[in-house]
Amino acid sequence: MSRSPVVAVVGAPNVGKSSLVNRILRRRGAVVWEQPGTTRDRGYNRAEWAGREFTLVDTGGMEPDARVGLQALVTLQAKVALEEADLIVHLVDARVGPTEADAAIARELRKVPGRVVLAVNKLDNPADDTERYRFYSLGEGEPHPISALHGIGIGDLLDVVVSLLPESEPGEEDRLPRLAILGRPNVGKSTLLNRLLGSERAVVSEMPGTTTDAVAGEVEVETKEGVERFLLLDTAGMSKNVRRARGVPYYSALRTAEAIRRSDVSLLLVDAVDGLVGGDLRIARQIEEAGSSCGVVINKRDLVSPERLREIGDAVAARMSDLKPRAISVSALTGAGVEKVLPFAASIYRAYNLRIPTHQLAEFIGELVARNAPPKGVKIRYATQTGSAPPRFTLFATRPKDVPEGYLRYVENALRERYDLWGVSVRIRVKSSR
Repeated sequence: MSRSPVVAVVGAPNVGKSSLVNRILRRRGAVVWEQPGTTRDRGYNRAEWAGREFTLVDTGGMEPDARVGLQALVTLQAKVALEEADLIVHLVDARVGPTEADAAIARELRKVPGRVVLAVNKLDNPADDTERYRFYSLGEGEPHPISALHGIGIGDLLDVVVSLLPESEPGEEDRLPRLAILGRPNVGKSTLLNRLLGSERAVVSEMPGTTTDAVAGEVEVETKEGVERFLLLDTAGMSKNVRRARGVPYYSALRTAEAIRRSDVSLLLVDAVDGLVGGDLRIARQIEEAGSSCGVVINKRDLVSPERLREIGDAVAARMSDLKPRAISVSALTGAGVEKVLPFAASIYRAYNLRIPTHQLAEFIGELVARNAPPKGVKIRYATQTGSAPPRFTLFATRPKDVPEGYLRYVENALRERYDLWGVSVRIRVKSSR
């Protein structure tokens, strides 16, 4: 797989980094809100300009002098992005002028190998960009005038960016399957993601809702079938009243919904202390409706008894009967059981992409009909698989409208049992054999 050059957008809080990223991407990819510090994790996006593809990384506001608390974690995230970047766009605010925070960030940028392009934001009048000259004091070369809000100067800035990018590493480009980690706020999603990636990729704090952006990383797992690689997505917690949410919770909910639609496998984290609650079931419904596949990971097993874990497992089986997902238990905090997560996801992904040979499926459906025939007057002539991801099947029958829903459920359950389609949406339709 070829590696695209990485461009990181960094700067002090509230200088307009996410607005610039959204302008470049021509969509609302990052959460934009007037409250400083809205972006806390690194958001990875594929971008293109003048025929050059690159990975664009949005970061939280840097405060290099922060030593404790959430802002120190956010700054750590931005510093990790600097280490990964081939080129850095340092964004500053023309209305505020050069600040000590800008100077501190400039000092940090001198320590990293990536080249730096200085962009001066909020210059909304193209005829007057004199304010940018004050930023020569940062020692980062020419200050490029832009207005992310109005789209002024963005093309000129991108011309400079792509002219300084290294060539992509050679290799065959392929699409990695997406693995999304989902759950209510503060169930341990970012802690689990960091365990799987082996690095502090996502901001982890005791404050609920710390993660507001999807964060992507690449992981691989050894299976009997070979090495499976996934693009790993972390998502914001889904708040209880999504429809009434405003600001960051609203946009975070949109991002989570987008991650569900993009994912091939969704791992739903359930808090072992709280058990399976309504918020978990709402997320499961979204996963099923999006046609993704699902596994349940019960987190914080170190805080409850084995009997409690069995109760939650029974509740998953009883209340998530549409997808019928399997469940495993872990402690993301201590690392117990985390080694099972990726093999678990890989098995779900294989089921999600299952293809059953036509002759084998026809033989199996014949066995089912012989064991339990459909209502009188209905004959199922043959069956075929019409798609995968998720698996889709078509039964060809006389009087297809007379095949009851209960009989289709019987076929669905039998397919799950035979082919391990747990956590996968199995879709069956009936057509006339004529």
